[in-house]
Amino acid sequence: MKIYCKLKPSTKEVLQMRLIGDDVAGPDMSAEGEEYCHNTFGGEWKQCSEDGSFRKNYPGNGWFYREDLDGFVAPQPYPSWVLDESTCDWEAPNPPGPMPFEPPYVFTWDEGTQSWVPES
Repeated sequence: MKIYCKLKPSTKEVLQMRLIGDDVAGPDMSAEGEEYCHNTFGGEWKQCSEDGSFRKNYPGNGWFYREDLDGFVAPQPYPSWVLDESTCDWEAPNPPGPMPFEPPYVFTWDEGTQSWVPES
């Protein structure tokens, strides 16, 4: 089985996802599966991979397909965050960089101070 995402024409936002059998989808990243989805369900479709082996991320509804990066990108979580175009993942500004790992604390992003703060 392969997973295909239906894209909104104007924004390439993921609208829905469907499992398609290998018998009609063809090999990974082939046009066969996208054509099958288009002919059967209408619209534009792109295949994704659960393990990120192609198209960078496993998307969900509300994510976006970036044709220029050939990858799926989550909605930007905060205005200050920057997209790493090589991974299609959003990153906190540097500094402060990645979320700290200091058990037993769980950290959340504070856009006002542009820093990680422990949750209460």
